Amino acid sequence: MPTVTEAGSERELDRATRLDEFARLVSIERDDLALLQRALTHRSLRDTSDDGDNERLEFLGDSILALLVCEHVYQGHPELDEGGLTRLKASYVCEASLAIAARRLELGQFISLAASDEAMGGRERSSILSDCFEAILAAIYLCRGLEAARRFVEEHLLAIVDPDEVADHKSRLQELLQDQWRSTPVYKTLEETGPAHDRMFQAGAYAMGVELGRGSGTSKKAAEQRAAAMAIKRLRAGEIQLSVDGTGN
Repeated sequence: MPTVTEAGSERELDRATRLDEFARLVSIERDDLALLQRALTHRSLRDTSDDGDNERLEFLGDSILALLVCEHVYQGHPELDEGGLTRLKASYVCEASLAIAARRLELGQFISLAASDEAMGGRERSSILSDCFEAILAAIYLCRGLEAARRFVEEHLLAIVDPDEVADHKSRLQELLQDQWRSTPVYKTLEETGPAHDRMFQAGAYAMGVELGRGSGTSKKAAEQRAAAMAIKRLRAGEIQLSVDGTGN
C-alpha cells in the first residue's frame, strides 16, 4: 500500500499530466504553463501560491472577451440596433454562459483553491468557473496573441452557448407588459416531439387572451424564452395591439 506521501505525489503527477493535456487544448505551450497555472488559481490561495492568483488575469480577460464578443455580434447581426447588440453581448458574457463553457472544458478539475472552498463545491461554482474562463482567455492572449484568443472564444464559447438559453427574455417581457399594459404573461406548452433523449418543445406566450409569440427549444424553459423574445419583437414592432382595459387583437 502506498504511503500518504506517495499517494500525494501520484495525485500531483496525475494533475500535472492532465494540466499538460489541457494546455494543449487551449493552445498554451509548456514554457507558459506557469501562466496557465496562475489563471487556474483561485484568490483563496493568494497567500500560499508561489505563482499568485488569477484576479489580474481575470481583469484583463474580461476586457478581451468583451471586445471579441462585441466584434462577433456586430459582424454577425447587422439587423440589430445598439440595444439589441448590447443584450446579445450580455447573453454571451454573463456568468451563466461562461460557466457553461467552462464546464464543457471540464475546467473544474484543474482549478487550485482552498480546501474550505473545495469542500463547499467551489470547483462547480459558476462564479469561480466563469472567472477562470476569463483568466485563461487572458493567458492565451498574453502567450499567443489576439488571434489565438479569438479562436478560443469562437470554439469554446460562441459555438456552444445558445444566447436564448441564458438571456432572460421572460423577465423583459413581464416588465414590458406590466409597464405598458398592466398585464403579466402566461406560457403554455403547445407541443412536445421527438424521442425521450432528444425532446423538442414548442411554447406560446400569452397576455390578455392574445398569443404574443411562439418558440421552440430542447427544454420547456428554452422554448418559453424564445416565445418571450418573439413576443417582445412583435409588440415593439406594433404587430400586436393590446389595450389597458384587458383586451387585445
